[in-house]
Amino acid sequence: MKKILFIISIIGLALTSCDKDSLKLENPNEPGLGSLRTEVGIQKAALGVYHPMRYDYFIWFSQVNHNVMGDVTTVSAGNFGWRWVNQVTSITRPNGTVVNPPQGGSQPDLMRQYNGRDYGYDNPMNHEWLPLYGTLGHANLMLSILDEVEFTGSDTEKQIKKDTYKVWFLWWKGFVYSRIGSLYSKGIINDNYGELNTNYSTHEEVIGEAKKVFEEAKSILAKIDESDATYQSLITSFIPSSFRSGNGGFISPRMMERNINSYLARNILVNKYAKDLTDAELTEIETLASAGIRENDKIFTVKSDPNEDACFVYQTTWSAVRLLAGWEDISERLVQDFKPGDNRFERNIYTLSSPIFNPRGRGLSYGTRYGAVDGGDYASWEPGFCEIPMACSYEETQLMLAEVKIRKNQIEAGLAHIDAVRDYQNAQLDAVANTNLNKDEALEELRKERRIGLFLKGTSFYDARRWGVLKPLSQGGGRQNANVVVASNGTVEPCTINYNYLEWWDVPANETDFNPIEIPNTPN
Repeated sequence: MKKILFIISIIGLALTSCDKDSLKLENPNEPGLGSLRTEVGIQKAALGVYHPMRYDYFIWFSQVNHNVMGDVTTVSAGNFGWRWVNQVTSITRPNGTVVNPPQGGSQPDLMRQYNGRDYGYDNPMNHEWLPLYGTLGHANLMLSILDEVEFTGSDTEKQIKKDTYKVWFLWWKGFVYSRIGSLYSKGIINDNYGELNTNYSTHEEVIGEAKKVFEEAKSILAKIDESDATYQSLITSFIPSSFRSGNGGFISPRMMERNINSYLARNILVNKYAKDLTDAELTEIETLASAGIRENDKIFTVKSDPNEDACFVYQTTWSAVRLLAGWEDISERLVQDFKPGDNRFERNIYTLSSPIFNPRGRGLSYGTRYGAVDGGDYASWEPGFCEIPMACSYEETQLMLAEVKIRKNQIEAGLAHIDAVRDYQNAQLDAVANTNLNKDEALEELRKERRIGLFLKGTSFYDARRWGVLKPLSQGGGRQNANVVVASNGTVEPCTINYNYLEWWDVPANETDFNPIEIPNTPN
């Protein structure tokens, strides 16, 4: 079923986007893969790599899932299973009263209860799996026919064109494997379009495959000159026009290498508990991040577009709008992590006239006194105003360097990276470097800055998991002294939250019903 759908979408996108000249050798009434073997056809198909993610709301669904599990936003609505994705197991008030969810049970139990094909989009387990494997199939198909494409130009130009396409599709394969391996307990590694692989790999193996693919892309990039005009023309054409402003735009060969290095560093950092990172791993992260995204580099970003047909997020289906529309709310625990005087708070967060308390009787954890400012960094009704990184960013790269150096007892050097991020985002906070902080205090600065500086940048869930926050209280997890709205007048108490969330998700039933797993999914 998936194979048929994606063939249709890929061929349809390629053919309907081509001009008449590119179709003169093909019968438009008999569409087939032949059109992709033309230079114009495959160029349109390179842009079409975004289609599976757009069609299945990848940005909206994955962004919200990660936001709420990282407790930087909350969603009480049951649509798309989100109420259950961020249903905490219990909240203990200062007087010792334990408040349990009014309905359902623990998040892992509910997630598994809704992991069935009959639930459609209400099955969160499928939110990333479906669009990502659609993207992988698209990339595999394009790579499989790349040698058959009739490129024009000199032999050198033909080779540059082929290498540029290969880098582009390898980037997306690495992206897919990175996302799958960083969320699911198991994944499928498949390099052959249209073939079913019945062997599931561990998430560690999937991350290893991401590294292999990214390194292959880097080896090709190393042969392309930074100012090569052919590469520039093609890469620019692959990126949607609405993504080519702000931090988005033409990603040169060296910039692409740095984007890859930052992602490789992330894959090491976020897929182990922070306490378990070895000296060798810290050194590898530092090496990669030091060669990662720079302040003025262009990155992979997402913006909305006033043209609905060209808009990757359908104008409104992402946090930048849903934070204003009552679907997604600013978490009390996010606000708690802003330092006094942080200009990012002043220009992006406001106090609600009426606090949200226990919305629809669904639980205290969904309450908040705060909202997002329309026209700030985080949210806007205006298309094209806000942007989020699709992969890594300059700020994330700096904070990876900060963490490595602090953990290696280079505290002042690490804190300087935190200051750099705050300056970059115009936080207007006093520097923390050279203020005699000890290691624990420096790590707390890092924790807060990763939550604030990387808000809506796709790292909050990974951080909560690797810091052990998502584990049950009985295993040392949860959050102490967490602000919770406990009354309709906005009264807040410092509570203990027992999140007890799935750290590694099960493979969705949409896959396992047709491709069974012989060994059961790894329990939480």
